[in-house]
Amino acid sequence: MAGRSRVDRGLHLLQRRGVQRGVFGSSRAWFWVAVGAWLLRRARQAIGSEYELVYRGELRPGESMRISHLTETRDGRRVRSRRRSIRS
Repeated sequence: MAGRSRVDRGLHLLQRRGVQRGVFGSSRAWFWVAVGAWLLRRARQAIGSEYELVYRGELRPGESMRISHLTETRDGRRVRSRRRSIRS
């Protein structure tokens, strides 16, 4: 689970607990918690709302850093752009 955000880890925990208590248990409420957590995780992946820490460090006086942007990907697949094109 390394590399996941706190939100994704929390949703994963709710999903797992919901499956244990709702699907394999007999709680209808936990079943719907599992379904909701699964849907939220899939929606976050589709939207591409996860941020990834790429570098963390300290710059000393005289050092510089160049920041550039690459196309967003999620698990090697391109993520649909959030910008909407203007139709004429």
